[in-house]
Amino acid sequence: MYLYICSPLIALGIDVLCQVLYCRYRKEASLLMATFFGFSCGLFGLLIIGWCQLQHIALLFTDNLASITVNLISYIALGYCYFHFINLGETARRIRLLQELLESNNGLSEKEILERYNAKEIIEKRLSRLLKSRQIIHKNRKYYIGNPIMLFAASIIIFLKLFILGRRSEFD
Repeated sequence: MYLYICSPLIALGIDVLCQVLYCRYRKEASLLMATFFGFSCGLFGLLIIGWCQLQHIALLFTDNLASITVNLISYIALGYCYFHFINLGETARRIRLLQELLESNNGLSEKEILERYNAKEIIEKRLSRLLKSRQIIHKNRKYYIGNPIMLFAASIIIFLKLFILGRRSEFD
C-alpha cells in the first residue's frame, strides 16, 4: 500500500538516479538530454508501479484510475520542480558568482567580477550552447530557430505563468 502512495517519490528517485548514470556514462551528452532521459525513466517506473497496483489491489476501476492519475500529476509536478532546481544551479549567474567567490581564497574585486562576466563572452557562450544543441542555426550571418523543443517548453512555462500568476512574467 505504501508503495503506491509513495510512487511519485520513488519515480523521482528513479529520475535522479537515471540522470546521474546517464551523465556519468555518456560524457558527451547534454544536461538537457540527461534530464529528459531521467524523467522518462521515472515516468516508466511510475507506470510500472501503477500497473502493479491494477494487478494486486482489488479496488474499483475508477479508484485505481483516480490513484494512477493523481500519482501521474504528482510526478509531473515533482519532475517540473526538479528540472528547475537543476536549471537554477546550472545557469543562474547568482549561483555561479557565489561558487566563484567560494572558490576564490582572496575574494574577487569588482573589476575581476566584471571581467569574468563580460556580456560579449556570455552571449557567445550561450549562442555556442544553442548552436551545439541545434536549438538555433546560423545561416547567412543570422540566427534562426532550429529545434523548437525548448521554444515549446518556454511556451508551456509562459502558459503556466499566465494560468497561475495571471501574467506572462513574475516581474510584470
